Amino acid sequence: YEYLYSNMGYRLINPYTIYFISFTIGLVLYAFHWSGYFPPLEPSLLTFLCISFCVCLSIAWFIYKKNRPFITIAPTPATKQIATITLIIYILWMIEFIYAGGIPLLFILFGKSFNYRTFGIPSLHVFVVTFSSFYTSYLFHAFLASKKRIILFFCILNLFAALLIMNRGMLLTNLSTLSFIYILFQPSNKKHVTATKLAGALGMVVILFFLFGALGTVRVSHELKRVYDRSLVYEIGNATDSFKKSVIPSELFWGYLYIASPLANLQHNINHSTPEISGVNFLLLINYEFLPDAASKRISTQFTIEAKKNYQIAENLNASTIYSGSYTYWGWPGMISIFIALVTLPLVLKIPLLRESDLCITTFAIINTLYVFSIFDNMLAFTGFSFQLAYPFALVALRKTNWLSGNKN
Repeated sequence: YEYLYSNMGYRLINPYTIYFISFTIGLVLYAFHWSGYFPPLEPSLLTFLCISFCVCLSIAWFIYKKNRPFITIAPTPATKQIATITLIIYILWMIEFIYAGGIPLLFILFGKSFNYRTFGIPSLHVFVVTFSSFYTSYLFHAFLASKKRIILFFCILNLFAALLIMNRGMLLTNLSTLSFIYILFQPSNKKHVTATKLAGALGMVVILFFLFGALGTVRVSHELKRVYDRSLVYEIGNATDSFKKSVIPSELFWGYLYIASPLANLQHNINHSTPEISGVNFLLLINYEFLPDAASKRISTQFTIEAKKNYQIAENLNASTIYSGSYTYWGWPGMISIFIALVTLPLVLKIPLLRESDLCITTFAIINTLYVFSIFDNMLAFTGFSFQLAYPFALVALRKTNWLSGNKN
């Protein structure tokens, strides 16, 4: 095995700093009030967020001062193995396309009707989305370690699946994980971030959000059988005149809505829901907010129970942070409990079985992405993403039993 060391990557970019940055960006953008749907944020919510910031920054400071090397084993998978796994993944995608009657990207390009919410075979879809995303991330780490272009090709090929199914969420979470892998991979003697690199990174983020918005306009225009209509996002997000008259492209309003509206939905839910602290609601809290939704749906069906309604500011703006559902069931104690779960999650990475694996960086990066997107949804319970965390442990366990070899020795 080839051992690599990366001090600064994890010391500065870890789940706790990511949580602070993610929610802070949301609060800053919220302050512009570019949507008429957004209610004022109450002092109680701001106080809760500030306390959570203090807790996370304290843990992040402890990690920084600890000053221990972040050790990772470089993955060296064989090209034949990569090709075989990628082929299997695309066979599964083909089964999904046949089931859906075609490829979503082609539906959009040729103006055919398509509902992305119902795409895929339910159980198979969860597996192929999560494993494809996980494998894309693992291949990117392997490329950084080996510099082999063939591995980068297969990485991009697996990443392209998100475009084929027109899943912007999958694309963004995958790109986020790849970015964290790149940061975590950098050795400790790497030069500090320069103003040029920072400006370049910000430029790439703006371009990414523009493309994200353009894809959103394409999809919504297609659903309404219109040509590319840039004004649709103004209707969806109830844009204020100040934004409409600004020089900011309408495509970027999508990004603004996606980042800021979850806080609006959280505040709106706090304002209108009436949680009750009881034993029954505690069980509902565990079922819907702590268990993966793939399991909670089956439990709900088995016991004929229904999830409580989360209030939202508009029909098409349904993201409401990791906290909204927990408040609906158990109020502020529910929000505190989900925050405690979020803070303790990275402790699983202390398991030696994983830390001594070439899957370590990939897993850290996935955890960081989970924290980034916690401003949008409860990513702990979202099986379509969180199930990625099952693969590193499963693969390491299989290797220990000699059922699977992950490296070319």
